[in-house]
Amino acid sequence: MEVEAARRSKRPPWSRTVAVQVALCVAMYAAFSLGEPRLHRNRGRRGGGGVEASLGRGGRGGVSFLSVAGGARPAAEQARLLRQMESIAKAYKVKFVVDVAQLGEEDPLWQNGSLYFQALKIPWYSTTSSHGQIIGNFLKRVMMPYDQSLEIIGMDTGSLQEPIHDGKIRASSREQIKWLEQSIAATSSNWKIVVGYDPFFVCAEAHTLETTKLYEPLQHIFAKYGVNAYISTGGHCGYFRQDNSMLYIGNPSPDDLTSSDGFLLHIVNLLEMESLLINLEGKVVERFVVNHHRLEAL
Repeated sequence: MEVEAARRSKRPPWSRTVAVQVALCVAMYAAFSLGEPRLHRNRGRRGGGGVEASLGRGGRGGVSFLSVAGGARPAAEQARLLRQMESIAKAYKVKFVVDVAQLGEEDPLWQNGSLYFQALKIPWYSTTSSHGQIIGNFLKRVMMPYDQSLEIIGMDTGSLQEPIHDGKIRASSREQIKWLEQSIAATSSNWKIVVGYDPFFVCAEAHTLETTKLYEPLQHIFAKYGVNAYISTGGHCGYFRQDNSMLYIGNPSPDDLTSSDGFLLHIVNLLEMESLLINLEGKVVERFVVNHHRLEAL
């Protein structure tokens, strides 16, 4: 009896044991968290000064991908851009990168970025200007949970910028529009996102009779087949512009001296797509969420 009592007296109180276990868990969590990239979200477009926000990791049960505007950048800025993209790609398990460019594989960012991301096994896809031919177009389908899928449709928009003569669209433009409609009509994916270099939303600053005539067929196709978003370079209308259930997304261009450089993280799940504009400092400059407008019953 005395031996047993002595043993009990040497045991630490249960409350002290629980406290030690909790402290160990906290220490382990802190150890795993060290070195992980964090996003700094600014409140509003002009920023509210360094409010940190750790967003849902791993794509929130969906698919994550990056989009970025191609083009020539100073070596130091390009390196900063690629490092930030790499950190986000690792943190959010990014599936692929879309390089919104005119030169395709000749684009300076594509040449360095695709090589830089090779070790991560994350493919890069690029738009290109092929002088009206459809050889530069691409289709990318990604499977999502619950047998849902995401379709990325990349097209050459260079020919669509050619002037209209006698009120008629050129044959090369008609071919691109025809290919786009056929490609969208053939897909059964739940999410449909079109990617092109040129912005196609007509706002007050860019409104002309020619652009209206040229963009109306595209916008009709987007509405007819339930396209969820169009991703391009930035334009006069800002980074995000919603037209009914369609979202127009513009990537910062290195040629645009009025805005800071950066890229976009897109997180697509069954119900919504969240797009975040991230600058070279890793701060979320702007954020937009679009709901799925034609989600089929599971």
